[in-house]
Amino acid sequence: MRRSSCRVFRALTRTFSTKQQIVVHPDVRHALAQKQPVVALESTIITHGMPMPENVETALLVEQDVRRNGAVPATIGIIDGCITVGLTQEELMELARKPREQVIKCSRRDLPYVVKMGQSGGTTVAATMIVAHRVGIPIFATGGIGGVHREGHITLDVSADLVELGRTPVAVICSGVKSILDIPRTLEYLETQGVCVATYASEGGVFPDFYTRDSGCKVPYNLPTAEHAAQLLRAWQQLNLQSGVLIGVPIPAEHAADKSAIDAAIKQANAEALAQGITGKDVTPFLLAHIARLTKGRSLQANIALIRNNASVAAQIACELAKEQSSTTSRKSSIKKPLVVGASILDLSFKITEKRNLHLDGATYSGVAKQAAGGVGRNIAEGIYKLYGDVNLISAVGRDQLGEILRQLMPQTLQNSLIVDESHATSLCSVVFDQSGDCKLILGDMEVHNSITPQLLKERSNLFRDAPLIVMDSNISEQAMTCMLELAKHYQVPIFFEPTDMFIAGKPFKLPPELTRHIRLTKPNIHELKTIVETITGQSVNWEPNTKVERSELLAQAKQLLHQIESHFNCIIATLGAHGVLLSIRSDAAHDTSKLLSLSPSCEHITHFYAAPKLSNIVNVSGAGDSFCAGFITALLRSHSLDECVAAGFVSAERALLSESAVPSTYFQNELAFESSFRDALQTLQRHSL
Repeated sequence: MRRSSCRVFRALTRTFSTKQQIVVHPDVRHALAQKQPVVALESTIITHGMPMPENVETALLVEQDVRRNGAVPATIGIIDGCITVGLTQEELMELARKPREQVIKCSRRDLPYVVKMGQSGGTTVAATMIVAHRVGIPIFATGGIGGVHREGHITLDVSADLVELGRTPVAVICSGVKSILDIPRTLEYLETQGVCVATYASEGGVFPDFYTRDSGCKVPYNLPTAEHAAQLLRAWQQLNLQSGVLIGVPIPAEHAADKSAIDAAIKQANAEALAQGITGKDVTPFLLAHIARLTKGRSLQANIALIRNNASVAAQIACELAKEQSSTTSRKSSIKKPLVVGASILDLSFKITEKRNLHLDGATYSGVAKQAAGGVGRNIAEGIYKLYGDVNLISAVGRDQLGEILRQLMPQTLQNSLIVDESHATSLCSVVFDQSGDCKLILGDMEVHNSITPQLLKERSNLFRDAPLIVMDSNISEQAMTCMLELAKHYQVPIFFEPTDMFIAGKPFKLPPELTRHIRLTKPNIHELKTIVETITGQSVNWEPNTKVERSELLAQAKQLLHQIESHFNCIIATLGAHGVLLSIRSDAAHDTSKLLSLSPSCEHITHFYAAPKLSNIVNVSGAGDSFCAGFITALLRSHSLDECVAAGFVSAERALLSESAVPSTYFQNELAFESSFRDALQTLQRHSL
């Protein structure tokens, strides 16, 4: 349970636009961060290229083919103005179900309009290349590219795909140019654009033409294997030519169409398009659909076969290309993963919508209910996973329906050490917010966390051994805490303690001091701070915390509390609601934050107050404190300065406050965007030494 996360960052009301135009699925982001092979996929086959249900079935099969060949699929599309990299199955279905007139076939020219107007779109080859390059995906698989249309030398109808290949460095793996186009002129145009064009496993460099294996044209280069293709792409990347590569993969022979039959169908379809006045970007979908009817569905089956084959080839090439970076990946994977041990909870929240005060008197109040993955430990782990890229989580759920729901809401990486208990129900937490968003009541079933036993922790001791930092929340039992502290002592690893709730914040400090001295960092709110002080000193604090008093009074009281226990820690981050955070740190960490992870005795402390930045349009206050933790820890593990660590915490909390869920689906596009964001925040960060 988490009271402080319901109120700590609610008053972050700094005004600026943080809506992201490109959102990357966590699995894709993680793969890119780890230099794992990723293959981009377009979405016009879903929205405009194929009929239902073949469009969705094919899209899912294509993703499956990419995975089977060792890469991560990243289907790109636009939903309600949000460019998404790595569409989920639900999002694929959503795009497919939208009426065609409500979904734009989106090329480069259409992107600004679709995003601005909040519309949905299937990305063409050109648009997919742009987005793939923007997020760092070098390889893209599709069926076939656009080109110079027949009579294009008269009409000047030339696909934007060709221009994009000339200016965007993405390798496009396809079955050549669609058969409905003028292939010789298309190849000439690509040569003019400086695009490297090659065939794949094609005898004599014969270029394919989508439905058939032989367009009658040849290109200069043939790549016999995925390894050869990867070698070409390595050289292309090193030369930094800023233009694309086109690799033509012939359709599997068993699925290739009869060339004369296809040519006749294309001729008839073109005549029909001319008669009906079909022009512009409507031409290609019209011709493909008309040809499918004329060939009694055989062209559609060929289309499905070739795109699946192209996806498999692209994945194989991506895997070979990734081998060059394996040494870098090995170094990164050798970086120790932080470990989080704590609660995973299914949160059921209710926000009162009536304009009357909430009283616990048995009355019924109208409200809006939401369900989300929660739990302090789980939230922090997911935040670190999305910001830092690597984390281990030890947590527990029941083997029940709620557990299944919770696991579906969790990234797969966080489930590697998840305990699934047969005898306890998954933790369910009901949270009640008033109409202003303040948390008023929390009810929780927390018994399943007793499944995190000392024995199970010891069985996972390698995670403790390899961690640079252990995060512990207070939902676990004292026995489990004792075991954690003993393992931390044995492996000499510092602990970051998340107090979780004012009533259990003092739990670990009832244990022997020789164990608790490994708790080097903690982040209590003012109520939890009071509990910790009373537990450590054994004396009552005659002061009732209240974050709504004048800032000077609150800071004076909080500093006095910190002074009583600061020698026990390297860093105490006291969160003060709307006011900000008060940090007490060992003085030698002011210019060397690695000292915050030191196990040596704390020296003299200094205290800094950081005012909370302001943020408007707050959507959700649950989980902002956990995101602050994740941002602070990520920056700390990357050896950033103290100010940068705090700024990283604030910008991460801001993203959570603007999200419907406790942990945003995406914080930032990549590590560079994260660092740029918190460095920008440094310009307005207000720090006061006390």
